[in-house]
Amino acid sequence: MSTQNPHNICTWNEESGCVACGLQGKLNCRLNPRDFTFFVLNQVPSLVMALFGLILIGLLAETWWPLIVYAAGCIALWGLGIETRILCSHCPYWAEDGKTLRCSALTGSPKWWRYRPEPMNKLEKTILLLFFSFVVLFPVLIEAYGIWVMAIDYAGFGLYALLGMIGVTVATLMAGLQFLYILRYYFCSKCVNFSCPLNRVAKPMVDEYLAKNAVMKEAWERSGYKLGQ
Repeated sequence: MSTQNPHNICTWNEESGCVACGLQGKLNCRLNPRDFTFFVLNQVPSLVMALFGLILIGLLAETWWPLIVYAAGCIALWGLGIETRILCSHCPYWAEDGKTLRCSALTGSPKWWRYRPEPMNKLEKTILLLFFSFVVLFPVLIEAYGIWVMAIDYAGFGLYALLGMIGVTVATLMAGLQFLYILRYYFCSKCVNFSCPLNRVAKPMVDEYLAKNAVMKEAWERSGYKLGQ
């Protein structure tokens, strides 16, 4: 057990130990910088379209509170560490010693919280799902409100403004769905943060990974999880 890997999580052990592992290639259990790049690039279109639409609403309807609320929510989720506390602190990648996180999604995030090998509880899962829903759905709903405002004041805004708002709303929705699709089917299907409500790793693989990591296995069993059932 090294000082860089105080919990002896196999993700942070020497890669030579992966040679005979049946999970090799089935889980994203080794750090791959290309996964992080892909994750960030996949998220950009959704955030760009959300911000563009909310700024457009502010300019056309002179309503800036939606942009302020959205920015505050994103800052709380990422800047203030809500996501890292309720989600990332349970992840094997968080177990590495150091002041910043290295993983496929939030590399560079400050590690303000201790490592929690036990699974997420129901409250944490609920808060996370509410925040994720807010990030994806709030801009779309506000932009849909913008369509309604322009439709009832059609004479003032005109056809092109209305069609443009409809286009921005559809594009924001599609970008959000694209992000969720890739997240769910590329990342969540192989992610080692097994208790995340979006995680799709099959139980036999979860059991096999836990069996290789005593600290996680004991914490999960204390929470009521049954291996092999």
